[in-house]
Amino acid sequence: MSALPVPRTPIARLHQPRTDVSPFVRAFIVRDTRGSLLAGDDLLNRFPASLHCVLTWFLEGEADMVHSAGQQAGMRLSGCVVSGCHTQPVTSRSRGDVHAFMVMFHPDAFHALFGTDLAPLQNRFVDVKDVLPAHGLALVDAVFAARSDAARQALVERFVLEHATVRPLSAWLRIRRMSQHVTLGLASRMLGIGPRQLQRLALREVGANLQTLVRLRRGERSFLQAQRRVVRNAPLNLADHALANDYADQSHLARECKAQTGRTPLQLLRDVQREEADWVYRLEFADDADASDAA
Repeated sequence: MSALPVPRTPIARLHQPRTDVSPFVRAFIVRDTRGSLLAGDDLLNRFPASLHCVLTWFLEGEADMVHSAGQQAGMRLSGCVVSGCHTQPVTSRSRGDVHAFMVMFHPDAFHALFGTDLAPLQNRFVDVKDVLPAHGLALVDAVFAARSDAARQALVERFVLEHATVRPLSAWLRIRRMSQHVTLGLASRMLGIGPRQLQRLALREVGANLQTLVRLRRGERSFLQAQRRVVRNAPLNLADHALANDYADQSHLARECKAQTGRTPLQLLRDVQREEADWVYRLEFADDADASDAA
């Protein structure tokens, strides 16, 4: 009798971009479940709401949308797809083994690199052929042809540096650095336009209105800080954590966490430790990807 195959541990790996690329790219993510023999709910992929624009290459395998604010449940994800700002959590289900390569772009950087109007991408996944210009599609083909994930990352980084416009630090990048401390009035003054015009510009160039961007960025930073305390086995007082992250109180934190992840903070921290479907929450992002941004 032949021995049963030994399941391979699923890979969920995050790579930070080089310093001169970090103003454009938040992170590179590799998900590889080939040979892992995943089944049932372990085939799910749960993602939080996110302000980033993401290019996802399905190098092997496919996935189906299970839940999305964009009402795309049942949509087949294959080839290369782009997703815009998502204001609610998203869940997909892999169709067996999957090897995927993802690039998380800061949304204003994605707009600058590809000239894409981001408003139609909010809460949606779209085939890259319907969104990207010729130079973007050339990058897509080159990544598919690359022989390793390291080579794919190098290709994207080279593309970014070749197509980045040489100019003083952009207003959107300064707004990014200020995070939740930026107000609509301050952002309007920084961009030199009125509040209404700013909101229209934000939808086109950043994918959501300013209040949504601030809320999503606060949620991301709040989770990452909590995640690091849990990993270090340090105590986590949710009331103190809420105030430290500019929430009104612990109830406000819980409401925002549920809106962005589908779960309360305690539910999320519990599930992340034991659910394969929550692999993306276990990735170790940098403390502040913008800390090394350069003009």
